[in-house]
Amino acid sequence: MRMSITSGSATVENAWNLVGNVVWSGDKQRAARTLTFDLAASQNDPNLPAVECPVGAVVSLWGDDGSPLFQGMVVTRELADTDAMMPVTAHDNGRLLANNDGTEKIRDETAEVAVSRICRAYGIPVGALAATGVPLRRKFTATPLWNIVITLYTLAAQRTGKQYMARFSWDKLEVTERSESAQNLVIRPRSNLLTSSTTESIEDMRNSVGIYDKDGNRLTTVQDSQARDLYGLMESHITVQEGADAQAEARQLLEERGLSRKISVTCLGDPRLTTGKTVVVRQPVTGLSGVFWIESDRHSWSGGDYTTRLSLELRNLMYQTESGSELT
Repeated sequence: MRMSITSGSATVENAWNLVGNVVWSGDKQRAARTLTFDLAASQNDPNLPAVECPVGAVVSLWGDDGSPLFQGMVVTRELADTDAMMPVTAHDNGRLLANNDGTEKIRDETAEVAVSRICRAYGIPVGALAATGVPLRRKFTATPLWNIVITLYTLAAQRTGKQYMARFSWDKLEVTERSESAQNLVIRPRSNLLTSSTTESIEDMRNSVGIYDKDGNRLTTVQDSQARDLYGLMESHITVQEGADAQAEARQLLEERGLSRKISVTCLGDPRLTTGKTVVVRQPVTGLSGVFWIESDRHSWSGGDYTTRLSLELRNLMYQTESGSELT
């Protein structure tokens, strides 16, 4: 691993040798990935080099193979004259989406065009944005940019039937279609799997969707009859929107609100295991087997050990939110 810390015109290239308890993490619901570490900062040890790491410094992290993993800004540090280590927290450029409000009127722009335009206005670098081809009309007032981005792609997903994932690659915002990885890593016992657990729940289940027109008249019902018979009727209602596929929206809702399985695994560390990708898990003892979507990841380096903890989902579910209101 390699880490650098840049403050002003000064860069420390070998910072990895001066840090401990490193955690690099991400979650599909959060705009920014996070890097935390303890930096050797004793003022009483002349053998330690002086490292400037103020709030606003830029921290970069590369893997053993030289692949770029993270670049972000120090947002928090804790100073104590008696401690030999200084806790530091850095966020990538997702913080700019989370910490800026936008007031926007989207008039017949696609999600990709609107997101690119908005990011340019706020000085946020943009990489590849998934093409939806769906014109949208929406207005937002004092809404975090992260919510605007996710809302626009949520609305597009309702029309395209595809799933999308927004994240920063190094310093640029990218939005990609959530699709199965071409080459899935395999996690299995007696190889790289350390622990696994599964929690099942129907607490938030919906197994029936009533579809209504704008006047409140029920048009039809879409159900998961097997789940309804097993657990009892639990119904949501939706209203048909112009240009939207209500049947597809109802089926998507049933998929998202079906039997919930929260799966957590801890394995030997691998920086390729990040949120939005897929992984194969083989655990014959518990019956946990198949291709899973990574919903959140936490990579930890401590005391010479490197482990990765993953939250997994069997279903391909994008993070969705609907902020703002329809623009008439």
